[in-house]
Amino acid sequence: MGDYQIRIAEAQLRKFMVVRDFKKINYTWISICVILITILSYDIKDAYWNDYRKIISWDVLSYYAYLPAIYVYNDISLSFIDKDPVQYGDKFWPLKTPTGNYAIKTTMGLSFLYAPFFFVAHPMAQMLGYETNGYSPPYKLALTLSGLFYLAIGLYFLRKVLVHFFSDSVTAVTLISVTIGTNLLHYSTAEATMPHVYNFALFSVFLYICMKWHENNNLTYSALLGLISGLIVLIRPTNILILIVFILWGVDDLTSFKNRVLLFLKRYPQVLVMSISFIGVWMPQMIYWKFISGSYWFYSYGEERFFFSHPHIIKGLLGFRKGWLLYTPMMSLALIGIGLMYKKLKGLFSTILLFTILNIYVVLSWWSWWYGGSFGLRSFIDSYSILSIPFAVFVSWAFSRKATVKIACAAIMLAFIALNLFQTKQYQLAIMHWDGMTAKAYRAIFLKMEKPKNFDKLVDLPDNGKAKMGIAESY
Repeated sequence: MGDYQIRIAEAQLRKFMVVRDFKKINYTWISICVILITILSYDIKDAYWNDYRKIISWDVLSYYAYLPAIYVYNDISLSFIDKDPVQYGDKFWPLKTPTGNYAIKTTMGLSFLYAPFFFVAHPMAQMLGYETNGYSPPYKLALTLSGLFYLAIGLYFLRKVLVHFFSDSVTAVTLISVTIGTNLLHYSTAEATMPHVYNFALFSVFLYICMKWHENNNLTYSALLGLISGLIVLIRPTNILILIVFILWGVDDLTSFKNRVLLFLKRYPQVLVMSISFIGVWMPQMIYWKFISGSYWFYSYGEERFFFSHPHIIKGLLGFRKGWLLYTPMMSLALIGIGLMYKKLKGLFSTILLFTILNIYVVLSWWSWWYGGSFGLRSFIDSYSILSIPFAVFVSWAFSRKATVKIACAAIMLAFIALNLFQTKQYQLAIMHWDGMTAKAYRAIFLKMEKPKNFDKLVDLPDNGKAKMGIAESY
């Protein structure tokens, strides 16, 4: 063989190797890198840790309060507030218990997740010459990075779940769409310290361990399931609905349901370990409640309650104030995917359908079904890990159709991503109102980056007082 033929053979071999390596490209890891770089770029550009009004504000003041109370002020009873109400008034929002003590309104689950970053920030603040009061920029920067960290954890485990059922490319599209194409983007950046990205991560870990438990129901997976589910519920008690996913995982008919009951009876030691682990996570909270209220169980939300007799399903899903599918249309594809699961993934169809129905019902039965100032209906973000499974079913179905359907579905998803990016920016610039949107207000700002002069006359603020009494007409 001459030199020319050798060079041709070498060129063909290199071409073959490039094609083979191209086929080996792991799109899911690329998608996760793209997501994390996108989130990090938002964080760096906005640098909210330098703004005293951001990061540790509103609801986060309560979620976070346990850490400075214990490790900065050495007083979980918050009695130091009385010494200087002006100084501490913008840092703690406590309520009074029947015993006259101060109580932190929210549970301490998020403080558990903030804690590693707080413990890094505390000495760093001292080294860099900042106030070591728990609220200076080093603490806020650390908490911002905690949101990115837990998002990465969530994406890592969600990927492991999805690739168990779907191709690498379907999983990659799902991860990008659910993260960049929904309000999870906003709650991973500008309001990353709110509970949603943390619960998104915990739900993803829960799904993975749940899947592994049903493959090998050993004591280790049982303990981990108890710990993770206990923490999920400690952060947001209504998320106890996630146990439906564990109980009914793979159940698709009456026979498999009976077998599941028999399995739990047979594996009672594992179920016992899971229960003990779950309760163990709650023990610090119960001890705290006993200390400040005299009871191991203390309802800290006062007059705030659920109205299960009249949930706001239509307004919550499609209304202009906060309609989930209006402001996050990408998730409508996940709901379509639930219908497709009956043929494509029957073993999880009834499980995810039941969870989704109950989750929508419970979330939208809360007195403030719009959940205060927020971008879209933020309370559904926690469940996006679960809804990623039917979303991937939809993507898989779309990929298997003829070219015109593929192109149409791809165009819809890209349009939803673009709309989400645009509306996220609108919300962050206060062009979109935080809780008073109406049909007229929505039309006035649709695809516009400036607020009309008469915008305040187009919004309709909810009447919180009447809403707490369940008077539907007020909101």
